Amino acid sequence: MAWNLSQIIAVGLPGSGGTFNEVTEHYIAFYDQFVNHAFGNYRNLMKEFSYNLIMGKWLSFQDNKSLQYNIEKYGTLNHPDENFAREIMQLFSVGLYKMNMDGTYIMKENGQADG
Repeated sequence: MAWNLSQIIAVGLPGSGGTFNEVTEHYIAFYDQFVNHAFGNYRNLMKEFSYNLIMGKWLSFQDNKSLQYNIEKYGTLNHPDENFAREIMQLFSVGLYKMNMDGTYIMKENGQADG
């Protein structure tokens, strides 16, 4: 079950960008989260991996600052990076399209998938 979860919640592999300079301990700790939550609640697993260092680097939310922080600290209107929130929603939970219970897309009248 842990291996199956690791195929759904995937991150970059060592060497695919040098994120952790080939340090495998981070990836082993990330995989251990799947082992710990293999037969548990998916929401708890999502919460757990959202605090993981690999997700922080891979989905670029580490050191991400809010709009209010940027205004107060730097006087700029730099909006925060919303990559993590989008990826959690699209890739790891609800997806882009509405689906039937059998996994097929719910189609609109024009023949396109309902999103």
